[in-house]
Amino acid sequence: MTDLNPEICRKLREARRAAKLSQVEVAKEIGCKQSALSMFEQGDGTKLNDEAIGKLARKFGVDLAAASSGGAGGRASGDVVRVSEKGVGYCPNPNCPSNHAYDVEGKTCYLPNRAAADPVGGRFCAMCGEVLVKKCPNCGAALHDGGFCSICGEQYVVA
Repeated sequence: MTDLNPEICRKLREARRAAKLSQVEVAKEIGCKQSALSMFEQGDGTKLNDEAIGKLARKFGVDLAAASSGGAGGRASGDVVRVSEKGVGYCPNPNCPSNHAYDVEGKTCYLPNRAAADPVGGRFCAMCGEVLVKKCPNCGAALHDGGFCSICGEQYVVA
């Protein structure tokens, strides 16, 4: 799966904040969960579908093509520009800077950044040198974006 440029996600977050709207209000309006909008605004462009991203961009007047290219043209306004996820593996070290810690109901969870940990499809983490994990450590399923396996539900990185 491809990933929306994290800078565009953050730009949309700033536009929402400038409009003084809560994530709950905006999520309800565009038809997604507040938690998905939160993860999207933190830079995980896979958490919203293209339709929801388009609704956000139109609501806050953000030109996705200009935002992704630094203002240069070449794409139709409203196109969702995505960047490929190069990372294959993730770093299992919870203290690695490639893993983003977040809190869910008092429990610390981690969102692995596979592109930062494994930018070239190597064996070791580019950030800390730990051996990368290339499959779910619990069930062996292929990895996907996010902090939990979509097959067995286990967290990828645990402290």
